[in-house]
Amino acid sequence: MKLAIIGATGKTGNAVLEVARTRKITVTAVVRNAAKLTEPVSVIEKDIFALTPADLQGFDVVICAFASSKKSDYPRVNQHLVEILTGTDTRLIVVGSGATLFTDETRQKTVGDELPLIMRNSSRKHLQARQILQASRLNWTYMAPPMNYVPDGNATGSYQVGHDVLLYDRHGDSTISYADMALALVDEVEHPQNERQLMTVAWK
Repeated sequence: MKLAIIGATGKTGNAVLEVARTRKITVTAVVRNAAKLTEPVSVIEKDIFALTPADLQGFDVVICAFASSKKSDYPRVNQHLVEILTGTDTRLIVVGSGATLFTDETRQKTVGDELPLIMRNSSRKHLQARQILQASRLNWTYMAPPMNYVPDGNATGSYQVGHDVLLYDRHGDSTISYADMALALVDEVEHPQNERQLMTVAWK
């Protein structure tokens, strides 16, 4: 198994990197600044928009954990990755936004629909990015975190999996830690259950 992690110096990407290395997966970090890496790992040091088909050739799975304050980057990133991976057997897993999830099983409103007006443009950009994947011919998965995505939360090793509807635990909270999100992502890499599907996780 050969895995590339785009954005491996970010919080999600680094958490995924740590789990993947403990699983003995052959990992390459795709980053703009390799000096920020805290783990010894193979590196492709490039801006995401400079990546070519040759850079990602031979990887079984690419996880994109790209994050940016410029929300218009998200559709551009997915479009670029679709273009350079189309025609390959490489699976693309994109860590997206929980704002794209429906609030309940009626599927009438998304989380983004209930955000303050000033934040709705951000959720629309994430939705556009997701739709680019859905329209592609890639083997894709779009992973959306729950409402509360906790940087310093524990790794419990336990989580529930859904698709397009926000998940809640037995206490009524929609939460997961970065550590357990990373675990879920690597579990999905090793044991695919959500190919060409939306995916979300939360604590039970």
